[in-house]
Amino acid sequence: MIKEGDLIFLYKDEHRNFLIKLQGGRLHTDYGYIELKDLVGKDYGEKIETNLKHAFFILRPNLHEMVMKVKRKTQILYPKDIGIILTRANIYPGARVLECGGGSGALTTALANFVRPTGKVYSYDRNPEFSENAKKNVEKYGLGEWVEFKLGEITDKFEETDLDFVMIDIGSQWDLIDAAYHALKGGARLASICPTFEQLTRTVFTLEEKGFIDIETVEVQVRRILVRRGKTRPEQHMPCHTGWLVFATKIVRYPAPEVPAVAENVQAAIPDDAAEETVQRDQDPAGL
Repeated sequence: MIKEGDLIFLYKDEHRNFLIKLQGGRLHTDYGYIELKDLVGKDYGEKIETNLKHAFFILRPNLHEMVMKVKRKTQILYPKDIGIILTRANIYPGARVLECGGGSGALTTALANFVRPTGKVYSYDRNPEFSENAKKNVEKYGLGEWVEFKLGEITDKFEETDLDFVMIDIGSQWDLIDAAYHALKGGARLASICPTFEQLTRTVFTLEEKGFIDIETVEVQVRRILVRRGKTRPEQHMPCHTGWLVFATKIVRYPAPEVPAVAENVQAAIPDDAAEETVQRDQDPAGL
């Protein structure tokens, strides 16, 4: 039974749907208005009519709607990208995760939903306006106690260590890979989103240099289908490129093995005719 303060999803159709927190007042639509106090005591799935007798249905909001309806101050990560991040990042109840570049709080919302009841999300952003907006979004959804918002620009080190996952969503991802490495548990995962090829290649090459393996880059695309009698077809418009997602796993870095002293004399030990053959093969690998 719905009570004051609950989060509800009022749905009429694809274009007329509202995610609201029941705190009194009136919801105005182009089909009339709804007195929100009239929803208290009803059950999810019931309908309620506007003053003009148009029906809306009272639904329980899902994570997709919560992510898409955050109040935006920045571009957000879409559910299509968040879904694959959650499955590849090993997010579980009790996990401690960090995101750098919290934006409007879309990914923050999803992470907080999955780490509760005993986990924690540490959300860093250098912009106070973005951070405050993200905090309001998360608190509206009742997830505030699982998120710690931190204002500031990280250059070399995060305050947290022994983390299960780190997400980097800034313009120069490679700058924070060292910091992420030291903050993560061994065998834990890192992810980043790169909108351009230049960012992608530099990020991947830096990950290779800094002690990460199992590096994978993917692009996720979702295309909806219009199902109609006699004329079912794909939608013509779709959210296409949002960014390339990069995933990597931390391993323990070991000192580079020392090169044996005899290696310096290897070339001298090669007979002159063999050395000449090697040079020729390097210049003409096909042997032509």
